[in-house]
Amino acid sequence: MILYGRDMSPFARRVAVWCTQQGREIERRQLLVAGPEWEEIKAVNPLGRVPALVLDDGEVLVETSAIIDWLEETAPEGKRLLPEGGAARRAMLQDIAYANSTSEKIVALVYDKVRRPEEFHYPAWIERLEAQIVAGIRAMEARVPVEGWMSGTDRPMGGDIATVIAADMARIVFPGIDPGATPRLDRLIEDAMQIHCFEATRPQV
Repeated sequence: MILYGRDMSPFARRVAVWCTQQGREIERRQLLVAGPEWEEIKAVNPLGRVPALVLDDGEVLVETSAIIDWLEETAPEGKRLLPEGGAARRAMLQDIAYANSTSEKIVALVYDKVRRPEEFHYPAWIERLEAQIVAGIRAMEARVPVEGWMSGTDRPMGGDIATVIAADMARIVFPGIDPGATPRLDRLIEDAMQIHCFEATRPQV
């Protein structure tokens, strides 16, 4: 399988870590959406968005939720990263929802504050995005246990993966955004970074 998308994308990074945690081998094509490589990405996904996962039979899956759904449906025995149903599944999907929403605001802020020329900045909108990121980080902090993984299992599951990547991304890209003390997220990220696929995909800026 071939995964399009850089580790700088929290969504592509999530798929990469998910695949590794399921023991899947993937080829990475870390192309820059904002650069000339966009044309290559559009050849795979006409919208020019990542992640895009090309399956071994040539089928292309786009959008993180759809890719994750396929990964879960086809997961090897004992390798699923979401509970099959019930309260545990709903809780984990909510963990992912908070992380996903926070990641979306981080990406939006990159485009509005970093990629857009300064003379076209909209301060009120930037302030709103920053406030939403802070709210997301605080919401994630409240959902992380004092010890162990969010899933309550002996390994990081889907909620842990999404939460670690979203919170870590905020710190990497916007270190000046201060959500206050987040000891539980600090501990969760530190634990995750002891696992090679989290540490190896951590973007460098």
